Amino acid sequence: MNATVKSFIPLVDFLESVLSANSEIALHDFTDPDHSIVDIRNPHVSGRKVGAPATDLAVKIMNGAYADRDFVAGYTSRSASNKPLRSASFIIRENGRCVGMMCINTDISQIMRLHFLVDQIVASYGGVPSEPEQPAAEAVPVPVLPIHTAATGAHEVESLTDSTADLIARNIEDLAAARGLALDALGQAERIDIIRTLNANGMFLLKGAVASCAETMGISEPSVYRYLQKVRKE
Repeated sequence: MNATVKSFIPLVDFLESVLSANSEIALHDFTDPDHSIVDIRNPHVSGRKVGAPATDLAVKIMNGAYADRDFVAGYTSRSASNKPLRSASFIIRENGRCVGMMCINTDISQIMRLHFLVDQIVASYGGVPSEPEQPAAEAVPVPVLPIHTAATGAHEVESLTDSTADLIARNIEDLAAARGLALDALGQAERIDIIRTLNANGMFLLKGAVASCAETMGISEPSVYRYLQKVRKE
């Protein structure tokens, strides 16, 4: 473990004793991005464990994002089961170089459910709900929305997964959805544009990213390499 990252373990111990069981504390060491989590407390929150890969936000930071910031706070993460979490990450640097980060991810699903139910009660008595009405259901829907980060002016929705393949798949699905397209409706131009974004975000720093990208998009690995070569020449 990187010595500077290791020095944060007492702080992880402290935070675990202060925060409730619905807040996860994860310590990342970027020496090995494919197995970056070196310590995690309350892992039930995200469903990850020691040895899980870096997140998409972590990869962005490794690739130079937020170089002028010490932390990113107030953004939304999604657990492996797609549960919404309120997150904050402190960037760990060594001689100016980003070597890891410490993250706190708090489960806000119960609060969001309560907010939804209160709106329904208000609406049933003739009040105006704070959000547009949603149809009643056995399971209260829990939307995942980006939260504006006052400290950075950024919008982040981070994916917390236990595998690189799942992380790549989620990113591609999100990028396709942002274009209003299903994965099987992507043309060559859309695929190249998605690979361009993945490359800009540093996702190909992860081992197996090309294979995962090919599987998710339903194309060959040589095609991904060809598209990647094209965008890197731009």
